[in-house]
Amino acid sequence: MFRGQLVLIPLVLAGGVAAGVIGGAMAWLIHRIQLSAGGVGVVHPVAAAAIGGLLAGLGWWWLRRQCPVRSIEDSILTDDAPLPLGRTSADALLQLLVVGSGLSLGREQAPRQASAAVLDQLTRLVRVREEHRRILVAAAAGAGLAAVYNVPVAGILFTLEALPVRRDWRALLIAGVMSAVATVTAWPIVGRDPVYEFPDAAFSAPVLYMLPLLLLGAALIGRLFRALLTSTEGWKVIDPRWLPVSVGVTTAGVVAVSFLVPGVTGNGEQIVRTALDPASPLALLAVLVVAKPLLTAVSLGSGAVGGTLTPSLAVGAAMGGLLGLVVGVDPGLVAVFALIGAAGVLAVMQQTPVFAAVIAWELTWAPLWTLPLLFVVATGAYFLGQARDQGTSDAAGGHTVP
Repeated sequence: MFRGQLVLIPLVLAGGVAAGVIGGAMAWLIHRIQLSAGGVGVVHPVAAAAIGGLLAGLGWWWLRRQCPVRSIEDSILTDDAPLPLGRTSADALLQLLVVGSGLSLGREQAPRQASAAVLDQLTRLVRVREEHRRILVAAAAGAGLAAVYNVPVAGILFTLEALPVRRDWRALLIAGVMSAVATVTAWPIVGRDPVYEFPDAAFSAPVLYMLPLLLLGAALIGRLFRALLTSTEGWKVIDPRWLPVSVGVTTAGVVAVSFLVPGVTGNGEQIVRTALDPASPLALLAVLVVAKPLLTAVSLGSGAVGGTLTPSLAVGAAMGGLLGLVVGVDPGLVAVFALIGAAGVLAVMQQTPVFAAVIAWELTWAPLWTLPLLFVVATGAYFLGQARDQGTSDAAGGHTVP
C-alpha cells in the first residue's frame, strides 16, 4: 500500500512538468498558426482559413475512419478505455490548427487532452491502482488548462468540479501540486501576467443594484447558448468523408464574417478585450452576443472539435459590457460588468459555478472586491439556467454541451 502511494509522487511531478511543457508549447504553436492564417504572402486571409480548415478536416477524416477519438471522461469512467497517445495528441493538434485558422471554438481543450493522454500512458506503464489513475488523468487535464492560461487555482477546480473524479483530500493534493508545477513550468513561454489587462476599478454601489439584472441576463444567455450547442447533435457532420469540405468551408466562412463583425474568430479573446474597454461601440457588443454563439454552433456542426469554455466567457463578457453601456455606468465599471457576465454565462454553460468565478478572476486579476460578486452571479446563474437534462458537458472532456 505504502509503495503504491509512494510512486504517485514522481508521477504527479512528471505530470505537472509534462502539462506545463504541453501548455506552453501549444500556446506558442497557436500563436504561430494565427500569424500564418492572417495571410501568407499573396494568400487572402479567407483562403488561408479555408486551407487550414481543409487540412484539419483531412486529419480528422484520417483519425475517425474507424472510430471516434476517445474523450477524457471516457478514460476516467472506464477501466479499459486508455487514451492512445498518438491519436489523442493528433486530435489536439488539429484543434489548434483549426482554431488558429479562425474557426469559432476554444483552444483550451487541446492542452487538457494531450496532458491527460500523457498521464494515462504513464500510469498504465507503471500499473498504478485504478482509483489513482483516474485522479492523475483528471489532474493532468486541469494542469494543462492551468498552464496554457496561467490559472493554477482554476486548474485545480476544473479537476474537482468539472470532471467525474472522486473529490477527496488525495484528489485535492494531487491536483494542487500538478497544477502548480504545470503553471510554473509554462511561465517561460506564457509569462506570469494575467491574460487580460483589467482597470483598477473602485467599488461602487451601482454594481450591487445591477447584480440581479446581470444574474438574469447570464442565466438567459447561458441557457440559450447551451441549448443552441445541444442542437448541433442533430445536424452536425458525422461522415468523416465530408469533414475536409465542411470544416474548410465553415472556417473560411467564419473568417469572412469577421470582416463585418470583428472578434468572432477563434476562442473569443478579442471579444473579451472589446468588452473590457468602455470605449467599445455598443452596437458591436450587441452583435457579438448573437453572432458568437451562432458561429460557435455552426463550427461544431461542421464536425470540428474544440472547446466552448473561452467562447462562453466571450459571450458573457459581451453581454455584461453591453448591459453596463446601456444603463450608463461609470466607464471604470464597464469592465466589472463584463467580468461578472463572463463568469455567469460560463457557470451555466459548463455547470461549474465555482470554477467559472475563479477562472474569470484569474484571467484578469481584477480587484479583490469583485470576487464575492463573481461567486454570487455565477452560482445564481447556474441554478437559474440549469438544464433539466444532465448530459455530458464540454468541461468534462466531451465535445458537446447539453
